Amino acid sequence: MKKYVLAFKIFSIFSYSLAAQTQSAMESFWEKAVAGVVIGAPSAQAGSVVIALDGGSVKAYSWQGALLWEYFAAGKLCPFLTRSWYGVSYVCRTNGSLFALNRVGKELWRVNLNAPITAPVIVGWDGRIFVPTERVMFCFNAEGKSLWTRRIDGKTIVPPILDKQGGILFAIEGGVSGGAGGKIVQISAFGKTTGIGLARTPAVLVSIKEKRKEQSGEDAVLVWYKDGAGDIFTHTGEAFEKARAFSQLSASPLAASEYNGGIAAALSNGSVILLSTEGEIRWKTDAGLLGAEETTLINREDGVYVLSVSRAAGFHRNGALKWKLNIQNAAAMPAFGKDGVLYSGGRDWMLYAYQLEYADGRLWETSRYGAAPQGDYGLGELPPQRSNYYNQFSDFDITRQFNKIREKIEQGQLGEDEPGFIVYLKEVASSARNSLSIPATQPPVSLVRRVEAARLLASFGSHELIPFFADLFLNDKEPQVKAAVAEAIGRIGVDPDGIAMRAFAQTIAPPVVCRDERTLAAVAVAVGSLCRVSGPPVISFGVTILVGLAASDKPPLVRKKAMLELSRLQS
Repeated sequence: MKKYVLAFKIFSIFSYSLAAQTQSAMESFWEKAVAGVVIGAPSAQAGSVVIALDGGSVKAYSWQGALLWEYFAAGKLCPFLTRSWYGVSYVCRTNGSLFALNRVGKELWRVNLNAPITAPVIVGWDGRIFVPTERVMFCFNAEGKSLWTRRIDGKTIVPPILDKQGGILFAIEGGVSGGAGGKIVQISAFGKTTGIGLARTPAVLVSIKEKRKEQSGEDAVLVWYKDGAGDIFTHTGEAFEKARAFSQLSASPLAASEYNGGIAAALSNGSVILLSTEGEIRWKTDAGLLGAEETTLINREDGVYVLSVSRAAGFHRNGALKWKLNIQNAAAMPAFGKDGVLYSGGRDWMLYAYQLEYADGRLWETSRYGAAPQGDYGLGELPPQRSNYYNQFSDFDITRQFNKIREKIEQGQLGEDEPGFIVYLKEVASSARNSLSIPATQPPVSLVRRVEAARLLASFGSHELIPFFADLFLNDKEPQVKAAVAEAIGRIGVDPDGIAMRAFAQTIAPPVVCRDERTLAAVAVAVGSLCRVSGPPVISFGVTILVGLAASDKPPLVRKKAMLELSRLQS
């Protein structure tokens, strides 16, 4: 009993000491020489942090300061770094070369945008990314293939954010009739663009749900202007419509974010405020934090966090101050992770880490991923039952549709056709599966067409398709379809929940043991790809499967593929 009392007293003394220190400059938890100046905000996620340096290097450190990996981009980098929830880092050189790096710093792919990015890359719900340049918004899948591009007809004045539909919202110059003010632009995940001109210049956009008495809520955007006034506009994907005016702020907003019906905002007078979506003030604090500095606000379940280059503060959900920190000699915006560590790059070529809160390290010992997506695009749903299935899926119709889909894929302009194409291809690929409640065709879709459909589906690159593919892999009786599905999963490359891995494991586990050489070889390649992108803990499961595929009782081609993938994982 005494040792617990002693531990409690030590913890209490330390907590008091920490709270006192955070009122002024505080000693860092650790600091590392990084051989350059950190440009832009670091990316903190799942017990690690990734930084970009002015010399062209990208480095990752654990929350305890151990160097995890380093990548050299061979050129000057833009000051924007983004990580997907499954750990892929996106950086761009100033010449327009965009890189995707996996969770151990290996380059997955690169594309040339012909212009540098102007804001951080935004990751969509299914792994697609939205990439803003001065005049063009790009959308790529997780494999780096273009899904669509849209022209931006004006200088961006509020950078893009992810909205409640999984698309993006931003503001550009050019108000009502092209005059003064600004214009809100919304681009859906599939490239549909809508906008509305404003008489005033927006300062902040916040994606919210606008409550109605007769329904649960409409997608809407809260616009706060530079003078602190606010308006709410609903949008259906077809048009924006002004719903109502919103609460007037006491100063110009610097940053704002919504979480669970609460809208937090940091103001230019140093205040932080939390309001409901109806405009009711829940709390307000005059912390004197920020002045007019560039500001980032994080609004999540564990609190509200306000960050600027020289100051940072954390607040409980009820508005009580958790901590406040003055940051010395910082070169760029800091980042604050769920590990409770704030990371700041100094002008002295050092990376500083401040332990401001305490989280359970076990949370990232078993999972190395960030926060899961807040929604999905419905691309993984089973195909609907068709009453005119026979007429629609004749070989002539399939040929015509496949040619149309291939043309769009080659052009990199799937756009709004993407959901319909995916449903059609899933229907063709799974047409022999009565268990999917899809009527059997008379005559059935040919095996060649089903294999083609599976391969075309991989070109969309959405990880929402993984459950569909895993189900098809387990239940389709044709080895050629199984092999094509395994290839498709490998191309998508993302399986953080291990759904595909569990399906692949059944090929080597009694009583369901696969003997087909093509299927097993495709599984080996797919498992290697999933391990490279998804990393631990998926990688340990994958290695077990590859070892099983490399066993002496497997066909020579399968053993060769499995050994090659194992060697690639070690390099």
